[in-house]
Amino acid sequence: MDSIFRNVDEDATIDNAKRVLGDYRRWKLKARRVSFSLQSPTYDGMPKSPNYENTADQKHVDRLNAQFMYTLVEKVIDAVGEIDDHTAVLSKILLYKYIYGWTGVKCAEQLDNMPERTFDRYLREALLTFAEIYPDGVEDLIVKKYNPDQRAEFSFE
Repeated sequence: MDSIFRNVDEDATIDNAKRVLGDYRRWKLKARRVSFSLQSPTYDGMPKSPNYENTADQKHVDRLNAQFMYTLVEKVIDAVGEIDDHTAVLSKILLYKYIYGWTGVKCAEQLDNMPERTFDRYLREALLTFAEIYPDGVEDLIVKKYNPDQRAEFSFE
């Protein structure tokens, strides 16, 4: 793990991965929300300024974006598990914790009563791996370390 994440601020990267995974349920609910916006117009006789925005289209776009995001999270978790046997365990941890919403204790029980410290270490590695696989085109979850030793050298000769 050290060789892959050498110049990565692990804590900030893990926070980014937790944020994206934590939004999964909200996206799924938003995508599944049934729209009951179809209604008859009401007339109260008062003059109104013209409304040029199409809220029905915006609702549809928001729902499609939410559907894209929750599907993306599911696909990235699946991709984590397809690398090797070790990452299959990491994928299960992400699935249990963020998709099913289980506690760490219940997740560890499902993983052959994995010790708590081992589970915490694997969860950290799973979150880093998720951030590594997550597409940069959507959002770059990897936070690089600040390295003050890399200075530009100027010469005034």
